[in-house]
This record gives sequence, C-alpha cells and structure tokens, in this order.
Amino acid sequence: MKFELLLAHGSRNDIFIVDGRPDRYFTDVTEVAGFVRLLCDRKGSLGGDGLYFVDDSKAVPEAFFFNPDGSSAKLCGNGLRCVGRLVLERRGVDSLNVSTGGGLFRVERIEDVAPGVWTVAVELPPVTFRAADVPIVSPAAEHVDAVIPGLDQRFRFTGVAVPNSHLVAIVDDYAEDELVAVGQAAARLPDVLPVGANVSFVKQLSSPREVFVRTFERGAGLTPSCGSGVVAARTVYSRLGHAPDGEAVLVRNPGGSSICLLVPGPDGSLVPRLEGNATFVYRTVVDVTQLEQAGRGDLDLEMQTDELAAYELFHESNLQTIKKMLV
Repeated sequence: MKFELLLAHGSRNDIFIVDGRPDRYFTDVTEVAGFVRLLCDRKGSLGGDGLYFVDDSKAVPEAFFFNPDGSSAKLCGNGLRCVGRLVLERRGVDSLNVSTGGGLFRVERIEDVAPGVWTVAVELPPVTFRAADVPIVSPAAEHVDAVIPGLDQRFRFTGVAVPNSHLVAIVDDYAEDELVAVGQAAARLPDVLPVGANVSFVKQLSSPREVFVRTFERGAGLTPSCGSGVVAARTVYSRLGHAPDGEAVLVRNPGGSSICLLVPGPDGSLVPRLEGNATFVYRTVVDVTQLEQAGRGDLDLEMQTDELAAYELFHESNLQTIKKMLV
C-alpha cells in the first residue's frame, strides 16, 4: 500500500501528514501504531516527532494525531499549524476550523514572521486548570504551584489541560537532565497522573515578555519544540502573575520561536492563540515494505529547499539568543 507523505515542521517539530483517516489504510489501532513508529523512528529511513492523518473531504477538516511511539494524543499545536497551512492552501482561504482531539481549532494565515517563512496562527480551545481535566489526582480542585508526590520536590508544578495534559514549573536555572528525569518519572506515576503528562520548564529571559520553554513530551521525550507545551507554559506564566493574559509573549525553544497570548472567550474562559511558522520540508510517496527495507538516502524526497533556507535564516538569531541568555 502506497502513502503520499508530507513532512512539515513548526519550530522544528517534525510532523508527518498523511491524507485520509487512519481507517482508510488500517484495520485496527495496532497497525496504525506500527506504521507511525516505523515512520517516526529516527534510526530508520525517515524519522519524525509525530504524525497527523487528515480527512479533508468534509466542510470541517478532521485531523488525528499520533505520538512517535504510536500512541494517540488529542493534539500537537506545532503540527496543527502545519495541517492548517495545508488545508488553507488547498481551499484558497485565509482561515477555517479544523477538528481534532474532540475540539474545534481555528487556523489562520497571518503575515510571514520572516521573508519566505509561511506563518499560521492557531486558536485552541479554552485551557483549564481543573485537576479532573488534566487529569491529576490532587486534594484540591486545582493543582497550582505545588509539589507533586513522587516527583523532584525542588520543583513546584501547575497542572493544566490544553486539552492534553501538562505540568509546568517556573525555574530560575534550566538544567536539561533535571527536566528529563522529571519527565520520565511523571510517566511512572499512574496513581497521581493516570494518563501521564507532558512536563515543561519555563525560564524568563531578557524581560517578562520573553521566555525559554523546554518540554519533555509524553510518548516522545525531548523534541525541539512542543506547541501545546508553549501554550501550557504561557498560560501558567500568567496564572502565576508574570505577565497579563492578553499581552503577547515571545516563547523561544531550541527549535524556533513563537508568539503566544490568551484572549477572553465569550464565557470568560481563556482562549490561547499560538503564532508561528508552518514550513514544508519534503514530499514523497512510499509503501510500508519500502520503508522497512530502505536505508537513509534510498527514498525519493522532493525537498522544499527554498522554504528550508528561509527558515534557517530566521532561526539562526533565535539560537544565538538562547545560547547567550541560558549561560
């Protein structure tokens, strides 16, 4: 069976996109998981941070996201920007809704963040701090700026649903090995975190309107960026009094930079808006047997060289800023 593949990235979060629903190609979840793992395996012929199946046959496109370990997830914020670009281009419109993870997500093309860098804004469903929604087993209705039994007691975490599960800690100093240790430990606490959680550390940079965020993703580990992690971190940043909800905060990741702010919904809820690149990397056509047997360099990839070069120019300054400010 042949598949048309698009690899795209949002802040270097490499996301595969396949046309059609998963059941168009596979009969059960085990087959889907195996296919996703095969594609995303960094030691295999391709490699990526997750996969979206996209059904663009309806008035409202529907997308289904899978982590690189084959597990399903409600969304990937960076990947959703890429899905948004794909359907916006196909339909020749500037904005529309995309359905994924049980919610509707507004995607909109906005002014390019840099020459040649396609840029998309995604409005996500209202975030919630309710412990039951995260979910996190807590004696209070919300778990805000408090330690979690079983995790490193030096860190105080806030639980937030984006709608996928996140734990966020504001830190004075960032240490990657500490984030990895906490992220791995969170996966081994089913009595506290029944479905696990993504874990993010947030460090303020030059001003309260600029932060560094790094996320250990459930089912993926450390990736260059995590869109829902950016939203979760930005939301907690306001909840703990570091920046007003409606002010744009520049969020830097090793994979890129994005803008995030919170706008009030009609019911008084907070609606996150995430703005950043949606860059196409390559297109190709493969089948499962070919993927299993091919080595790196054996596949015919139609590289989007102009887009990649434009993004590299934009991203270089981001890397230099991070290096200076994390010293």
